[in-house]
Amino acid sequence: MAIFDRLSTRRKVSLFVIIMFILMCGLGIFAALTSDQPLGEKFKDISKYGGDFTLHNHTGDISLSDYQGKVVILYFGFLNCTEACPVSMGTIVGAIGKLSHEEREKLQVFFISVDPARDDLESLKQFSDYYAKRFKNEANPNMIMAITGTQDEIDKVSDDYGVFFDLVDLEGSGLGYTVDHSSRFYMIGGDGKLVTTMSHSTTPTELAERIRRLEKEIVAP
Repeated sequence: MAIFDRLSTRRKVSLFVIIMFILMCGLGIFAALTSDQPLGEKFKDISKYGGDFTLHNHTGDISLSDYQGKVVILYFGFLNCTEACPVSMGTIVGAIGKLSHEEREKLQVFFISVDPARDDLESLKQFSDYYAKRFKNEANPNMIMAITGTQDEIDKVSDDYGVFFDLVDLEGSGLGYTVDHSSRFYMIGGDGKLVTTMSHSTTPTELAERIRRLEKEIVAP
């Protein structure tokens, strides 16, 4: 405090401005990581995001509208992802493990590959089977499903849901490129509308609780 007292008024003001700037930057980063707002290039009300789509797995076309009456979780990633995707899929599996059998019947999870050039349908099936194997004896053994589409289809659904992804060259790597992408859980209610998104730091317990809350809001046909 003695050093601060010896500073001139101008320097005190400058120091205060610098400290406030650092604090505001920190708050901005925290808000971006924890906000329910989808991380697209353009920010708008969440009600403006979402919508039906048709993508594909090894069995054929998969449309979101076919799953009305269930809570749907969308996660956008790619099979060669070594960090965010495995962690997020682990969160999803952990959350499902906390649900009752009845609650699991009202849930559908879609892993949407944003890398259709490399992620073929057979590889996506193997990916689905790996994460769903724990629940193979459930009434809905396919509650975790990996899907993709043409690049135009992926671009469209990503834009509709405010999802950011970008191909990044990897010089000297056999992979050729990686994909930077949003890592969030997109929560869709029983009416097929996007309700909210949950951040990458969401825990299995938090995700399971949100699933339960959304299932309670489902209106019986």
